[in-house]
Amino acid sequence: MPESKDICLPLTDDLALIKEAILHGGAIARDAFHANDSKVWDKAGNHPVTDADIAVNDYLRDVLMRARPNYGWLSEETKDDYSRRSCPRTFVIDPIDGTRAFIDRSANFAVSIAIIEDGQSVVGALYNPLTEELFTATKGGGAALNGEAIKPSSRAELEGCRMIGYPRKFRRQGWPAMNVHIANSMAYRIALVACGQADATVAFTPKSDWDVAAAALIATESGAQVTDLYGKPFRYDREGTSQTGVICAGAKLMPLIKTRMKSLIDAAARSDNPARDFAYLGTRMSDRKTEDTPELLHIVFGGELVDPMKTKFIDLSKVHFVGAYPNYAKAHEAWKSSAQRTVDNAHMRYFILHAHELIDPDKDGIIG
Repeated sequence: MPESKDICLPLTDDLALIKEAILHGGAIARDAFHANDSKVWDKAGNHPVTDADIAVNDYLRDVLMRARPNYGWLSEETKDDYSRRSCPRTFVIDPIDGTRAFIDRSANFAVSIAIIEDGQSVVGALYNPLTEELFTATKGGGAALNGEAIKPSSRAELEGCRMIGYPRKFRRQGWPAMNVHIANSMAYRIALVACGQADATVAFTPKSDWDVAAAALIATESGAQVTDLYGKPFRYDREGTSQTGVICAGAKLMPLIKTRMKSLIDAAARSDNPARDFAYLGTRMSDRKTEDTPELLHIVFGGELVDPMKTKFIDLSKVHFVGAYPNYAKAHEAWKSSAQRTVDNAHMRYFILHAHELIDPDKDGIIG
């Protein structure tokens, strides 16, 4: 494997390469989304993957590695071969970041490509094929959204800020009232902060290099700040590929969030069983599967929409109730079966409503 760095091209050339690749990869994801017939399976630990993830991954690997055969490769959908630790530069790929959003028919997913060198991101691109937002950055070259320079918000107060995350987590910790909304893709969440569409995002659970490598560069080059939960910058040349959560915000808001996080970090350090004491911060359904856990409630329903990209039904009296299910797997099977109805009617859509999230937002078996 070549190791000399003089074979690396200018960062602008690498950016041009990944921009073209990510647009074509995004088109594959977009076509699969609209076809709405992707096969879905569980990799492990309730981490879903679709054949669209694999198709995008395979396309990107073929195109990028053919263009840069001396670069390493790290992807969520490919076994880590540790080439990232020996090659001059390495592609870090998440073919569809936000797979669950893709499955649930939400636009909150993106294709992510970064190039790392010496453990740092030097080139990054992030593409949401449904909203057609293309975020790009090079180290020292600034960040852009569809070719226009971006910057984060200058907000200096947590109360009332636009936070991307899970509302119940902030409530349990006593954070001030914020405008919190959920987006499944970690990379897209960071990018929305980078361009000022949101003020901050916090992820309390571990994330992987492919979740953050491109987006973190875009954020820092825009003028935002991004770290793990301990306030440390990300590195991508370690033995493992897991990062300790994410904080991303503008320069004025970041110190306030770090102050909030310190008490949580100190409490975790004192705990003799952090996995037990801080399980409520998890977002995976598998975190709540214990012998004492009551059945969960998932409702599958569908109907004809006014616009296939929005959630307004033409006639609520004609909404089709498919059924209620005690786990996601059974609900997904029912949804997949019902989704066949959408083949001949592009406006017909089916959804899985995680009703237990509404009646038991803290996941502690207590209503309200």
